[in-house]
Amino acid sequence: MSAFIVLGAALLLSLIAMLANRFLVNYKMVASYRREYMNWMNAVRKARKEGDEKQLDKLMKRQSAVMKMSSRATLEQLKTYPITIVPFYLIYAVLGHALSSTPYTAFAPFYFPFATIIGSAGVAAGLPLFFWYLVCSFTISIPLSRIFGVSAAFSMTPTTGDTK
Repeated sequence: MSAFIVLGAALLLSLIAMLANRFLVNYKMVASYRREYMNWMNAVRKARKEGDEKQLDKLMKRQSAVMKMSSRATLEQLKTYPITIVPFYLIYAVLGHALSSTPYTAFAPFYFPFATIIGSAGVAAGLPLFFWYLVCSFTISIPLSRIFGVSAAFSMTPTTGDTK
């Protein structure tokens, strides 16, 4: 039962995070600024590789503006942090207290990294709250980020600015 409670909490927290990202973050602006930054970095690399000092000096004059754009893109994505971290701490604290009587929150019928092997034949792996929450969170957040058209913090998909 505790495994399903944590799964539900991970789903709730992921929904909160995705909704906050969807409505508060301007992904088109973030994608545009990141594209601009990558184009500038590629041009700097190319100028250094070719030894073109004139082009490099010209690009370095834009460095301050490009770094400001990069900072704005990062800050844009961080503005949902307070909205997502407060519910996380509250729910995690409640779950930690409620499930403190059991050493394991979930059991896997196979070896799992960071899990405790239970049984003499290694029949099951016991996962504490922290690791089970991580598994649930990763499993839920990546599909939800695609559904909501936002980028998950740990997703490997690039931010394109497209909204579905």
